Amino acid sequence: MKKLQCSTAAKVCAWIVLLAAAFGAGVFGVRAVLSFGSVVDDNWQSSSRYYNAVNERRRDLVEGIELSQTLEELEKQIAEGTTNPLAYADAEALREERTRVEERFSRQNTWFRFRVLTDDGQTLLGTNLKDDEAISRTVKETHYFSFELWDGSVNYDPETGDLGLSPSDANPEGETAPSMKLVLEYGVPEKVDDSIQDEFSQIWRLWDMDRASFDQYLTGFLNLGALTLLALIWILWTAGHKSGAEEIVLTWQDRIFFDVYAVVMIAAIVFLVFCTVGLVEQLYWSSTSVYAAQSESYTSFYNLGVIGAGALFAAGVGCAALLLRTLAVRVKARCLRKTTLLCRVAAWMAGTIHDFVRFLPFTWKIVLGFLGYAAVSFFLLVVGYYDGGVTLFYLCIQTAVLLFLAWWAYGYHRLRQGTKTIAGGDLEYQIDTTRMPYDLRLQAEDLNNISVGLAGAVDEKMKSERFKAELITNVSHDLKTPLTSIINYVNLLKSTQQTDPKAIDYIEVLDRKSQRLKKLTEDLVEASKASTGVLSVTREKIGMSQLIDQATAEWEEKLSDRKLTLVSTLPEGETWVYADGRHLWRVIDNLLSNCAKYAMEGTRIYLDLERGKGQVALSVKNISRDPLNVPAERLMERFVRGEESRSTEGSGLGLSIARSLTELQGGTFDLAVDGDLFKAIVTLPQAN
Repeated sequence: MKKLQCSTAAKVCAWIVLLAAAFGAGVFGVRAVLSFGSVVDDNWQSSSRYYNAVNERRRDLVEGIELSQTLEELEKQIAEGTTNPLAYADAEALREERTRVEERFSRQNTWFRFRVLTDDGQTLLGTNLKDDEAISRTVKETHYFSFELWDGSVNYDPETGDLGLSPSDANPEGETAPSMKLVLEYGVPEKVDDSIQDEFSQIWRLWDMDRASFDQYLTGFLNLGALTLLALIWILWTAGHKSGAEEIVLTWQDRIFFDVYAVVMIAAIVFLVFCTVGLVEQLYWSSTSVYAAQSESYTSFYNLGVIGAGALFAAGVGCAALLLRTLAVRVKARCLRKTTLLCRVAAWMAGTIHDFVRFLPFTWKIVLGFLGYAAVSFFLLVVGYYDGGVTLFYLCIQTAVLLFLAWWAYGYHRLRQGTKTIAGGDLEYQIDTTRMPYDLRLQAEDLNNISVGLAGAVDEKMKSERFKAELITNVSHDLKTPLTSIINYVNLLKSTQQTDPKAIDYIEVLDRKSQRLKKLTEDLVEASKASTGVLSVTREKIGMSQLIDQATAEWEEKLSDRKLTLVSTLPEGETWVYADGRHLWRVIDNLLSNCAKYAMEGTRIYLDLERGKGQVALSVKNISRDPLNVPAERLMERFVRGEESRSTEGSGLGLSIARSLTELQGGTFDLAVDGDLFKAIVTLPQAN
């Protein structure tokens, strides 16, 4: 199929078929149009040809009557001897002319039937009917025509065939009354045949032939029209394809600006259509003439005219096919807009205006837009005061402005909703900028880009956090095995008797450091799990006061060794919280451990528990031994301690673990530093 689509021979054949079929369709179409009148007329005597012929016969008959009257007057003058010698020759010529008229209107030579009566209907002056024939029964339709004789002249207009000459024109000698008033009754029988050869038999034959041939003409037109359409479809399908080329190939006519090409082709088509219609109209009116029915040369003229109309129709179809072909090629090559002059000019103008408006500041856009709107409204109001029809246009302008503002407001609403969604933490959300005003679309695209950047940064941070957590977990796991061996061997050394006092001190140092390293490793693993949310949380109703009492009882001895006094302020009755008991115990334990490590000796540690508004807050306050030169937020980061010398045994993970565990339970963990005063606040949901 591709090969056939690119075949040059197939394209040439398609064009030949198109033009030939269009020519045939034009010929059959013209014949069908010319025959349509006969199909519409129920009887051949209803056709224009018949009326023209019968009127022509009537005019000839009236002129014959006038000729006969003139001849009678001339013969009377000759008999009286009151005429000149040349009157004998004139009389002879008039007699010959009257003989030809009588022969032409004899019933043996024409189907035209008539009789001439006086206006009172009593005297019969002439007829070609038989004695026993009545004109009403002989003809299909009887026509009547009244006229006057003025001393041999007829009050009759030969141009229109009607009475209408003034008495002075009909009777130049000035008679005041007509010499005779006559009535002409005439018509043609309904059934005629070729036994008498005249214009009426010819008209009947043409009418019968047109009715018999109309179906054939119409069928030929429809079939050839369908063939023309199929050839056109084939031409459009193969247009632009060429052997050896994958892309659509443009010819020289496809590089002409399409609007220029279309104007030329449409002008040619219109010209050909007018020529075709004019020729068909000429053929139609000539076919209705009585001379066409009688003339043998009319057939040649008719055939040549039909062929000419078919050729004009085929030329018009060819021009239309060329226009559609180049349109199809441009559409296939997607270059219609580029090869259209008006589109290029319009695109250039639109681009220039768009760039000008685009680079205007937003404020100037609003000001210029409002000024333009105000100017147009003022003009329409002034004009509408004098012309009420402008009021409708003014209302249309106001409606358009209202719709524009609604469109802009809807775009702003979408922008605000998208901004709220992104601000709420959904960094993957993208604001839909479809059909959004230009300035709002720019703002929305910037927000989308920000959300993409933030999402990338968050992903990178999460990746880094996961990497650190995995690193800590893996390193801690790898340290456990050798650390366990070290602790076991230290315990074995402690169970042996050492004679060297220094060896005993060394073993104690090894034992202390290995235990600290073990604690650090456990804290690292727990901190990693807590920050990544790997730890399982089972929240239940827990008595907070009881848990605090257990913790203070366990840490009382250690705090006393460091000369620290624990002061607890607990509300009456049990205080219930909704939390995980194991994780909450670790939070309280870490806070008290932090106090034992970093509180100034000889001071007091205040532990207060408060409840209200659906929450329970536990605050732990103490005076720091070392200056707190670190912000409160930084103290909750990993491996950060209040004193930078790192001479204490703390790891800097306790507060970070406490915050992570608190947040896992749905609570909050806050720190406050005021000079050397350190305060930690744990807030959890209260359970009923």
